[in-house]
Amino acid sequence: MSRESIKVVAIDVDGTLLDGDHQLRDAVKDSLYELAARNIHVVLATARGPQALNPVLRPLQFSPLLVCFSGAWVGETDRQSLGPWKVMLEKRHSLSVARSVVATALDHNVEPHVLTAETWRTRKMSPETILECQLTECRPMITSDLLEDGVEPNKILLIASDSDSSQALHLIADSVQSVSNATFSKPGYLEIVPKGANKAAALMHLITILGLDLSQVAAIGDGYNDLEMIREAGLGIAMGNAPAAVQSVAEWVTGTNNEAGVAQAVRRLVEDGLI
Repeated sequence: MSRESIKVVAIDVDGTLLDGDHQLRDAVKDSLYELAARNIHVVLATARGPQALNPVLRPLQFSPLLVCFSGAWVGETDRQSLGPWKVMLEKRHSLSVARSVVATALDHNVEPHVLTAETWRTRKMSPETILECQLTECRPMITSDLLEDGVEPNKILLIASDSDSSQALHLIADSVQSVSNATFSKPGYLEIVPKGANKAAALMHLITILGLDLSQVAAIGDGYNDLEMIREAGLGIAMGNAPAAVQSVAEWVTGTNNEAGVAQAVRRLVEDGLI
């Protein structure tokens, strides 16, 4: 039986679209343009929030669809302001769950980052926070009242600063899993989003709006938070730099992010007549 034509290509950002220096290589950017020229829906599926994608979106000459916060926010950004626009799906932690997650993190001496599509709050500027500022071109509000304004967050991010906090992240992930979805986007980065939120579920919501089916989706990623979308898409593609557990659920394994693996995957889609 022949495979359905691909109409949507969902691509993770860090470790997939971007190389090890967090740059968008020309070959990869050109492959995105080729997809757009062929009327393929390009979806950036990322743990980042919409505002943190501005450095990625600014060089592009078209507006991809966005799955942000590992599936807790779906929408587009305005081409002029690069601000969130046309929200199609949004999931948030309840305040009671958010307070519990924040308290659990602090009990393990890990600083929580509390995020919505518009805000980023944390208690201090750690070296890890400074690096995030550099990568995303966003700056957090420094406050001890991470949830005091009563706004329910889309995501709580925990970043390991050393081996002790890295071990703590695994303990925290286990302890909050009953009330949230806690996955690692990369080593030392624990993404805690609302229960039921993941990239596959968000893609399903998006393609239903588009009048398409998951069988018409190719998904490319490298992290544990990409597992569901790689497994459930019509064509799952893992990066060469993905861990074995991620590669094992993929139909294809392409090159690494430092080898423009996304461009290689798009070229194969074209050569195989799938787009």
